[in-house]
Amino acid sequence: MQHTIAPDSHGPLTAPMADAVSKCVHCGFCLAACPTYLELGQETDSPRGRIILMKEVLEGSLTVADAAPHVDACLGCLACEPACPSGVPYRDLISSFRAVHHETRQSQRSVGEKLRRKLVTSTIPHPGRFQLAAMSGRLAKPFKSFLPASLRPMLELLPEEKLPPLVVYPPVVSPPPDVPVRARVALLLGCAQQVLDPDINDATIEVLTRNGVEVVIPETQGCCGALSWHVGELPAAQKFAIKNLAAFPAKIDAVITNAAGCGSGIHEYPLILKGTKAEPAAVAFAERTSDITVFLQKLGNLTP
Repeated sequence: MQHTIAPDSHGPLTAPMADAVSKCVHCGFCLAACPTYLELGQETDSPRGRIILMKEVLEGSLTVADAAPHVDACLGCLACEPACPSGVPYRDLISSFRAVHHETRQSQRSVGEKLRRKLVTSTIPHPGRFQLAAMSGRLAKPFKSFLPASLRPMLELLPEEKLPPLVVYPPVVSPPPDVPVRARVALLLGCAQQVLDPDINDATIEVLTRNGVEVVIPETQGCCGALSWHVGELPAAQKFAIKNLAAFPAKIDAVITNAAGCGSGIHEYPLILKGTKAEPAAVAFAERTSDITVFLQKLGNLTP
């Protein structure tokens, strides 16, 4: 798709956004893969429709306010990417667009929407805070009708059962004595996962160690930054990314993730830190990050 987006008009993120726009040929293969288009049935709520809207905003022919309702409705699921025959890197466009226009959009949001976003970004990335907020939310559920409408869906998503206690992991978990060490990895624990279902991390560590993989669990690791990045809060996302770059050791075979959102977030570190001194380190970090299943398949000779 042709465009007139001025080079560097939106900082270091201009080039990735312009590249994504130029690769779209408006073929429509993405329509059947997009949940919001299937639900709403509007061209402007499809990936190709949003690409045109974002292109026009970046070119200066459309206001952010006009495009925002449709761009904000995008789930960021990226189901459109594997469906696209042209290989449009939609993630580079949608996340970057939200980042460069975050301040403008923030000024246009209602007080309730601002409060909801602040609660989410201030709690979920921090397991201790999130656990406290989730426990408080469970107590508030019976009174949700008295709360602002923007907060009620958050309460409805909370599990009914009692939350498990936070797990404190040792810095290193080695394979059993009778299992030879075949590899050494570092595990990203995930922020929400530590609160809602820590058994996933326990199972991940058990599977890795039974297959001869020593697991390093950096004590100073934090949120991957995906949540902040996907809502357009670039400075917060960069802060989380830089913290993890410093926390994870260099002498490992891979950084392991067992949460799709975290894996996606880390693989976008080069974009999050584009134009900064940390960009080369972000590229290297993303390249050595792997889903546990993919890593074990590469390792081979697995123990069930």
